[in-house]
Amino acid sequence: MMWTKDSVSAKKKENENSGVIFPPVPKGYSNSPQDLNNKKQPTFQRLQELFFAPSLAGPKQDAYQLLDSRVTNKDKALEDLLNVGGQVNLLDCPPEFLRSLTVLGDEAAERDHSGREETGFAQVVSSRTEGPSDGLHKRPPLDSASCSNRVNACVGGGPHSHGCTIRDIIRGNVTLPCCARKKRFMIYICGGYKDTVAERTALMEEAYPQLYLFCKQRGHDLRMVDLRQGVEDPVTDRNEAVVLHVETLQECQETQGPNFFLFTGQKHEVQTLPLSISTEEFEAILGAVNKERQTLSKRRHMNIEEMGLESQSSIAVSDTASFASEPEQSQWDSAESSALLSVSTVSQMSLADDEEANVSPVGTRTWADADKDMSLLQMCYKLDENRVPPVYILLPVSTHYPDMLSKDGIRRRQARRAWQVTCVCLWGVLQRSSPGVLGEEKTSCLLRTVLESEVEQGLRTNGPPEGHCHWYKRTITDMKYNMKSEKASKYIDLLKGRPEINQNLHSSHQRFMDIIHTKLRHTNIYECNIAWGRKGLNPKLNRSHLYYTERLCSDFKRIVINHLSRIIKVSSMKCSPDVKRREASRNGIQEEILRHVRHGQALQRHCEFREAGLSDLRREVEISSPRPILLLGEAGWGKSTTMARAAHLASGWVPGDVKVLLRFVGLTGASRNVRLLLQSLCFQLAEMYTDHISMSEGLPQLASEFFSLLELVKEDSPVVMVLDGVDELSEEHDSDLSWLFLPLPPHVRLLLSASTDSPCAKLLQKSFQPTVIPLTPLSPKNIHEALERRLLSDGRRLQDWQWQILLQACLSCPSPLYLETAYAETRLWHSFTPPGGLSLPTDLLQLYHYVLSRLERVHGEQLVRRAAALISLSRNGITEEELLSLLPRDSQVMKEVELTHHPSIPPRVPYILWVSLRRDLGGHLTEVETDDTLVYRWTHAALMLVCKQKYLKTPEAQTSVHCDFAAYFLAGRSSNLDGKDGHMFQPLAWTLETGLVKSHVFNLRKLHGLPFHLIRSGQTAHLLSECLFSYEFLLHKVWGLSVFNVEEELKARIVLDKELPDVAALSQALQLSRTALLRDPCQLASQLLGRLCRIADDDRPVAPGDPRRFSYLHTLLSQCGYSSLPVLVPSFSCLLPPGGLQHTFLAGHLDTVTALTGARSGLLAVSCSRDGTLKTWDLKLGRAVSTLCGVGCHVDSMTLCMNDTMVVLTMKQTLQVLDIFSGQVLFTESDSLDIPVVTTTSDGQLLVAFYDGSHLMKVFDLADSCREICHVNITLERDAIHKDHTILVSHSSFKDYVLFAYRSGGEAAVLSARKGELLSTISAQHGAACVQGVELTTEYLLLFCRYPYKRNDKIIHIELFSMETFQYLRSIFGCSQDYISQLAVNRAGTHVVAFSQSWDTVTTEIITWNLETEDHKHIVRCSGLVTGGCCFDLRCCLGICNGEKYLRMWNLASRINDQSLTYNVHKMKSYGTAEVIPMTKYPRYVVCKSLRPGTVRVWNIVKPSCRSKPVRVEHGLYDRTDVTLVKGMKLYILTDRGNATFTDAPMPIFQMLLIYDLLKKSYIKKRSGLYVTPCPQQEFRLLEGELLLGLSETRDHLILWDLESVNSAGDALGQTYGNPLCKRRRLERKAQKEREEQRQLDREKHNSVDQYLLSGDEQVVVCSYFAHHLVVFSVASQDHLHTLEDRTSMLFLYTAAITHSGSHLVLSNYNDTQKVSYITLWDLHKGKVRKRLKNEPGVCCVAISSDANRVAFGVMGVNRLKVWDPFRKVHKAISGYESLNMCVSSQLLITEEGAKAILLAGEVSLWDLDAGTVLSVFTPDSRIQCLSLLGDNSTLLLGLSDSPTLVTMKLTSKEISRTSTSGDNLFGEQSSSSEDEGDDAPPPQNTRP
Repeated sequence: MMWTKDSVSAKKKENENSGVIFPPVPKGYSNSPQDLNNKKQPTFQRLQELFFAPSLAGPKQDAYQLLDSRVTNKDKALEDLLNVGGQVNLLDCPPEFLRSLTVLGDEAAERDHSGREETGFAQVVSSRTEGPSDGLHKRPPLDSASCSNRVNACVGGGPHSHGCTIRDIIRGNVTLPCCARKKRFMIYICGGYKDTVAERTALMEEAYPQLYLFCKQRGHDLRMVDLRQGVEDPVTDRNEAVVLHVETLQECQETQGPNFFLFTGQKHEVQTLPLSISTEEFEAILGAVNKERQTLSKRRHMNIEEMGLESQSSIAVSDTASFASEPEQSQWDSAESSALLSVSTVSQMSLADDEEANVSPVGTRTWADADKDMSLLQMCYKLDENRVPPVYILLPVSTHYPDMLSKDGIRRRQARRAWQVTCVCLWGVLQRSSPGVLGEEKTSCLLRTVLESEVEQGLRTNGPPEGHCHWYKRTITDMKYNMKSEKASKYIDLLKGRPEINQNLHSSHQRFMDIIHTKLRHTNIYECNIAWGRKGLNPKLNRSHLYYTERLCSDFKRIVINHLSRIIKVSSMKCSPDVKRREASRNGIQEEILRHVRHGQALQRHCEFREAGLSDLRREVEISSPRPILLLGEAGWGKSTTMARAAHLASGWVPGDVKVLLRFVGLTGASRNVRLLLQSLCFQLAEMYTDHISMSEGLPQLASEFFSLLELVKEDSPVVMVLDGVDELSEEHDSDLSWLFLPLPPHVRLLLSASTDSPCAKLLQKSFQPTVIPLTPLSPKNIHEALERRLLSDGRRLQDWQWQILLQACLSCPSPLYLETAYAETRLWHSFTPPGGLSLPTDLLQLYHYVLSRLERVHGEQLVRRAAALISLSRNGITEEELLSLLPRDSQVMKEVELTHHPSIPPRVPYILWVSLRRDLGGHLTEVETDDTLVYRWTHAALMLVCKQKYLKTPEAQTSVHCDFAAYFLAGRSSNLDGKDGHMFQPLAWTLETGLVKSHVFNLRKLHGLPFHLIRSGQTAHLLSECLFSYEFLLHKVWGLSVFNVEEELKARIVLDKELPDVAALSQALQLSRTALLRDPCQLASQLLGRLCRIADDDRPVAPGDPRRFSYLHTLLSQCGYSSLPVLVPSFSCLLPPGGLQHTFLAGHLDTVTALTGARSGLLAVSCSRDGTLKTWDLKLGRAVSTLCGVGCHVDSMTLCMNDTMVVLTMKQTLQVLDIFSGQVLFTESDSLDIPVVTTTSDGQLLVAFYDGSHLMKVFDLADSCREICHVNITLERDAIHKDHTILVSHSSFKDYVLFAYRSGGEAAVLSARKGELLSTISAQHGAACVQGVELTTEYLLLFCRYPYKRNDKIIHIELFSMETFQYLRSIFGCSQDYISQLAVNRAGTHVVAFSQSWDTVTTEIITWNLETEDHKHIVRCSGLVTGGCCFDLRCCLGICNGEKYLRMWNLASRINDQSLTYNVHKMKSYGTAEVIPMTKYPRYVVCKSLRPGTVRVWNIVKPSCRSKPVRVEHGLYDRTDVTLVKGMKLYILTDRGNATFTDAPMPIFQMLLIYDLLKKSYIKKRSGLYVTPCPQQEFRLLEGELLLGLSETRDHLILWDLESVNSAGDALGQTYGNPLCKRRRLERKAQKEREEQRQLDREKHNSVDQYLLSGDEQVVVCSYFAHHLVVFSVASQDHLHTLEDRTSMLFLYTAAITHSGSHLVLSNYNDTQKVSYITLWDLHKGKVRKRLKNEPGVCCVAISSDANRVAFGVMGVNRLKVWDPFRKVHKAISGYESLNMCVSSQLLITEEGAKAILLAGEVSLWDLDAGTVLSVFTPDSRIQCLSLLGDNSTLLLGLSDSPTLVTMKLTSKEISRTSTSGDNLFGEQSSSSEDEGDDAPPPQNTRP
């Protein structure tokens, strides 16, 4: 089976009895034989056989001759045509011919058809598309040309396509046109109501989900529209089917891509009645009927037989019709009309549901027939004089048949059948009477079917329709043999009661398809032939039909995907997740800004009658007051339109290049969140006034940065911020408005609006006294003018009494919203409506109640109730997909729907019901874009309030709706909780794999909506299990949104029976991991496990049966190992755990903070940044209160003085004094060669400057214009060794004393600043002390000294001296873990606070001493190095970290009395791991050597129960000077260093070997008399057979020591490797220059060994000599193999790697001659260069696969990893992630035969070398000391610098299989526990309570 496109030259295929055939649309003659010579058959039967012939041919010339008016005997011509030997394809005959065939022999019918000509589809007249039930904002008729123009404007030539225009709009020019471009495709599906059900159903059920997924994966929405789904005919009460279909099709045409698909069979579409008829046309028709009645009145003398036939019609028409009319039921009804309709009603009652109401031509028309026709027209159509010009409109069905709206399904169906008969009669009247008075063309337009209207609109495009339209033609080839089937009438038009074709309908269907052929090219026409099956066309019962629908869906998907693929651009850029997230965030904020600008431009065009308010706004804006301007008004008074107009006009109100920031709070979900609103404002300000900077994401930081950015506003480019509806902020952060409570900087204007009585408005007026501008009610004149203007623009009028009702109602409630709503209701009024039937409530809320009640009468009470409830309780709106899925969940809605529609499985509300309701809602419902999709929400909040009052009166009702929402998001599209389509319609993210690149489009509707509705429905258990403690949900939320969104939900008002410790632990863990997760959200699993694993392990029941402390945490951590993404997860806690003291960030600087100091009084601090600003901070408020710009970008230190009114800055050799308020420079000194170190004394009056590197000291009197009062050289008893940061000075003040010392010295001096004299020198109490810091209080002089402690440690002593006598008083001891970098003493003088940096671990601890109680505490530990800090109050301890733009602040007072934090001299120091050695013989175990000499730990890496503690720990096994090697659970310790006596000069050697067995826990061997030359630990290698490889004492060769042999002398490698090569080269005689080079190379042969590499199999050694050559040796034979020489490059092994077998070596080298860097691959077997890669500078690490087929190397500077396949000539670069910082210490490993690489560069990262992406990153809090790879190449072993715990790390995900390590437990570990299932255990599943 195949689809065949229509082709002119395509050949026909004969297959009469085949199941399914797809021939081309025929255009020529056919040679297929068919016997049609049976002249005994009547003409209509032979026409029928022609129509169903298996192979249809093209028309003959004889057929066209029949149309010639000169052919008089047409009957004879027809007989000749039917008796020819060939076959005629009537499908290709001209329409005139087909019409003539149906009327031969019928003179009256011939008159109807003879004058027609083929004119194509005329446009839909306005009476067809303009119904009286328009909404609040009427949609104008839209043709396809305008649709295409709108699309082209957005895509091609519109302003939205220009990056410069978008950039200008982002930068504040809101007057530029901003075209809306919806990322949505809409496809309109149309076909017959009955004959195309199978095709349309298959497309919606099979093709739509796949296409929906295709679009969602690429960030677009898709909607396939089938208004006939679930509908059997177009009959509606208001006869609006045509209007709904055409308007929906117009909406689809506004989108790009293929938007119109037509499906036709052999059945003609049912006829419909015109909704309205112009006065001239209707009166002409009425006149024609009246004339006919007068003519027939002369024939009153008729016989009895004729009287019996007078009630029957004489025209054959189709069964049903579709119509559109006004929503209210007319009061007009009369006894005459009821009697007239009763005839049709009674005659129709006998019809079955599936029968057609056809009236066959019987008898002759009489006067009574014409009289009834006239009465029928006058009864069904009424003149509406409210239209301009007046028109006759079709009354609603319920006007004549009230049961049409009955709640009884049977009565409603009876009324429906009765109306169908009436429609048939009425259509016959119009069809019979119109051609004579209107003409054929107008009659054709007037009586067009729904399908004809759709096709006419669908093919009306600006340009060729082939880009948007497609036509599928289906023919049942053996239909003629199955016309007696009960299902035949659904697929072919038959005569009533006879299995014969209805020739009239067949002829109309042929004309319809012929016209399409003239409009659409053959390339977009597809024909399919199928055979009849059981029950007609039924894929469920017939396999061939199933195959047909499957091929149809496949072809349909192919066409749509091909079109969409040309429109959607999918980025194939390979980048890390953090880069993708940053770009996605940036694009999302830009789109958010553009949405508000577009909305403002739309609103400002409708602003009227607010000139007074705009004038007040302009006056206040021109004043330029620092106070904001607040526009107040009642709900619906036009605040938003006024603010939009003000934003549009603001550029003319303020001089300069005005930048306008416009936001409508509540327009989108992001604008309702305070944090996201601030983020977009900061982004826009940064785009305007700064270069690209990284913005914060936390609310407090954004608030500070917001005002920092406002301070950058200049006079020539002022800013006007317009924030409309600030009272619409959501409950996140409690609708915080504190960021608005600061005085505005100069040149910044802030316009706000809020409702008058809202709490927000009251808070704003109370907090910062804004300038209030109230909106006034509309005046009567304004109301009168507004109503008249609307009537004029809509072409309407009102009757006088109707006008008075509307005017009085608007005067009683003079608000713009009420006026719009009331006027929209009057558009439903007709001139013939009785005066007593209309009224308008005089209150807005009551008017909304009135509107909802009207909608209930028209659409059904339950449907309106359910839809209104869903829209009202949705989060920021509801998508159409959500609405259509949630409507059927209400059983009452489905009962109501099933009154008029057959039930479906699963339950489904017909789409046309929602379209009709949406159309009637009109302007009350708005479609906006939020959460990256389009949603419907109420236009005004007042309607939401009314809906809640009317439909959601009880909390239980609201909870039920929220439960339905939550169940939908959990289950997906299906109504059942385990719906099969959930993975397509409601996944956490849609994933697209393009080659080796994966992209994710996150389902923000679910990520936001699920927790929102679970919280509001009270489903706490589900919230915890499905959201907060579901790893996949958290991962997608952190990745798709932000970690702050998760924290907001954790802080939400969740009603819990008890406080859950799980929530607190998770919240603190996320706060600690915030920096890493903001940079790379995919680290969620590793961060959670790294912080919470120990807590979970310690959570064990106290007794059997007791509950554990954490209920959900264990499940969350278990799920982390089964991530949907490949992720590196640690085996145990290796990060800072929750529970410690958290710091807060003080943000405001836009670049790195370089200096910080505290005030002498008050809670104030001052900081400087590289952005050139100096900020003063109020620590009580937690924000900056003033800013000085242009201070300098390189401030090193700063000090406040003169009562905190001046600040002293040092910038390298420059010293500067500034006025802190004005920024005026008071004093500058820049002539010094040394760096000044400053402090103040005498309460900040005297400035004391020491100069680092000299003994000079200067004193300046700041009160006397910074006059220098002292200039002396200070010397101490012990000469200092000057180096950087040598001088230590005190920063506290007492009298004029200054205490200073030299770092690492043993004494300090007390200086009198005014006198410039040394008052006293104080010395440490022991000569081994080194001074680390000095400080003073009012009572003590504090000297901080470091002393040696025990064997390998050092300890801090604080030696206290009397301030009065300068005598030693006492000492306070610290602990061995103190490293002082910054010191501070609180103002009370009771506590010393020190920042203890550790460069080894890259962490900082804050430690304190109580000077009275001598308590020593380690308060908090944090990641990062604190480079500056101050602590004048324990509540506010400040610090700045290297590279951060924030100030960190700790409240030490909250933990200062916590005794669990106390340290003392006996507290053991925590040492990290120096080396990790996997045990090849025992794969379950790893031996770790500690940084503490002598300590060794053995870890079982398989058993989960052993991951927190080693199975064996040994201390004191070796000393710092010993060399310890590990192999096979044995320690080989080289010790007893001494001097050799057998050499000429004393030579140090190791004389003893100790072998310690870790299994036996004892020494097993001791050998003395060794002579092993010492060298660094890393240069010793222990080989198999207890061979020790090392360097000789002169480092000119390698030595192998046999540790088992009694002979202690070793064998040498490489002593004579150079001689044979020199002899060979001496034979060469070349030029002098070459000889000189040779001599240089010869001299290099005697260089000592610089470094060597040993292959993995321990067979090959490569040595470097700091020379132009390398030497290769064989360990087994101890022979020199090759010399690798490069005359132009020095060859080193610093960045080199060797294969496991030693076959190849890769290294980085630099060619001195060419000045080019290379990556060179050497073949060590041949000693030659195999391949080279040119121009590769900056290589810092390199790795090679075992077969040398792949080389990977890291490049510094650009931070990229490059991959080189030397034998395939493939070379590519992989971009790194944002925080990657490669350096010479980086380590690179290749695994999985070159498929992946592991990089240690501060962070551990795993790279997919084939895909060219970063798979996973792990960011530690401290430095990773060492990294090793286990033998399975899938497990990483990490040794940390600050923890003895061994951390194993694996790449895990759902797709990666778990590996197990074999072996036995050797250290007595128990294995009976169920916890030891390890990786083989399945992932735990969340169970729903």
